[in-house]
Amino acid sequence: MKIIAIRHGETTTNAAGQITGWSEHDLTPKGIAQAQEMAGQLTAPYAALVVSPLRRTRHTAEILAARRGGQMQFDPNLRERNFGSLNGKTWDEIREETGQDIRHIDLDLLAYDYRPWGGECVADVKARVEAFLKKAPEYSGGKDMAVVTHGGIIKMLYILLAPERRRPIGNCSVHEFEI
Repeated sequence: MKIIAIRHGETTTNAAGQITGWSEHDLTPKGIAQAQEMAGQLTAPYAALVVSPLRRTRHTAEILAARRGGQMQFDPNLRERNFGSLNGKTWDEIREETGQDIRHIDLDLLAYDYRPWGGECVADVKARVEAFLKKAPEYSGGKDMAVVTHGGIIKMLYILLAPERRRPIGNCSVHEFEI
């Protein structure tokens, strides 16, 4: 079975260079246009549409469902990484607040740890994604499914399912995985 993983459209925080995490933000007009374009170009069939419950992914999935059909199902395991009190800040603001330049640690997808600021570490996110993967066949009856989620979750899908194929994850980019 395939998972067609789609990152949400651009948000107000993406446009401002802020990390978003679990905070709720709307799609920008550009993000809405990205979602409409993606929905028009996506040709892969899917039996289920599973979505992170955060507003930006719901909005992106609503645009996809309006174009392609499918009832949305929500899975909290698909939420973005939780950055705790660092949500909504730029990397420069994070460096000022923490006294550390942790951007390079964040890029090392096997080492980040936002627990000191009330967030998650890589093991937390890995456990959530593994829980989703275990449940995934139930959503679609073992058939291909579309998933609207976040960059950090798609990065973890690459780590778990296709580390040799990792590629950039832009807003409304589409990534296919076999499970």
